[in-house]
Amino acid sequence: MKIKLSIFTIIACLLFASSSCTKNQSTDFEAKINVKGIISEKIYITVFGDKEDVNLVYNTPEKPVVSAQNGIFTIKGTLTEPAVIRVSFSDDKQLYKMAGRGYFPVKCMNLWFIATPGKNLNIIGDLTGKDFVALYPSQDKENKILAELNGKMMPLINDGGNISVKLATDTTLAEQQKVELKQQSDELDKKVAAIRENFIKEHPSSIAALWLMEDMLIRKQIEVSALEPILEKVDAKYHTNYFYISVKNRVEGAKNAAVGAQCPPVKGTDQSGNEFDITSLRGKYVIIDFWGTWCGACLAGMPDMKAFRDKHSDKVQIVGVAKDTDIEAWKKCIEKNQMDWPNILIGTGEADYASKFNVQGYPTKILVDPDGKIIYRTSGESKEFYNIAKSLITKQ
Repeated sequence: MKIKLSIFTIIACLLFASSSCTKNQSTDFEAKINVKGIISEKIYITVFGDKEDVNLVYNTPEKPVVSAQNGIFTIKGTLTEPAVIRVSFSDDKQLYKMAGRGYFPVKCMNLWFIATPGKNLNIIGDLTGKDFVALYPSQDKENKILAELNGKMMPLINDGGNISVKLATDTTLAEQQKVELKQQSDELDKKVAAIRENFIKEHPSSIAALWLMEDMLIRKQIEVSALEPILEKVDAKYHTNYFYISVKNRVEGAKNAAVGAQCPPVKGTDQSGNEFDITSLRGKYVIIDFWGTWCGACLAGMPDMKAFRDKHSDKVQIVGVAKDTDIEAWKKCIEKNQMDWPNILIGTGEADYASKFNVQGYPTKILVDPDGKIIYRTSGESKEFYNIAKSLITKQ
């Protein structure tokens, strides 16, 4: 009996210790960055992951900006799970692919790394004379995997970006030269695509690969069917991660929210604080409008959408689903644009409707019939949506 009691006591202590370690695990994160050759004094930060669980400390809390001096700055804060951080030296457009007043947005003009709870990073590099961020942090396992990807991919993306600039700005190019440059650009695109696809197959159980899978889906760089067998190989320890859940939801959403499918559940708190459920609109055609306060095309299309609804008010209702985090700005935008229909915010996890409906661009409009079946969907703002929608709702 004493031996059994002792064994039980040891096991209980070990379990308690394990539980204590889990509860007390640090969520602090800090990246000290020292990059020579950078003249930007304002560094812009973008977080990819569960933004609600990431709290970075900025010098200007209202904006994702930190101050730099001679390329030296620190990014710090707390997070509960790994996130991908994009660092942009865009204050002076030093590494931008400029073409007149515009530029070609390419990933290689940014610094990328993975932030993990309880882990600090020291990122040191020299970009003097470089025209892209040839710097790939690799201090821990997750960042080593990301560095492997970026070390292969970014130089090719940079070459492609330079070709785009040359084609857009060099007025001395002969037609044959333009054709040859375009061919070179196409070949670079194919090589980058092959690198991406090989990478997610070789490293499915990694934050870098899961982030890349989501990015590729959003940018329509891979078919959903190609991701299904890769997702099956992801280690179970990643199954609670934001990126895994997002990709899984998108893969399922591509089927569940396709034309002909029954519309997935849409619930939330609307702009007036009332609980909303799309099933309350059964009996009417419903336009689900995925939009954002930051989306110029979305806002420009609101009058046409409202006019269509008003013209067919006996048959049609609108539901807005916004990709926003600033609730006050969202409410003000709704009021300013007289959006007198139910609006909810895109949630997270199982309530992430952008993933659930595999939204790959904004605006995305989905037309649901009175029985709750999806009968049409499109991305982008176009009057053609209303022509097709009119033909569909007047069939009955």
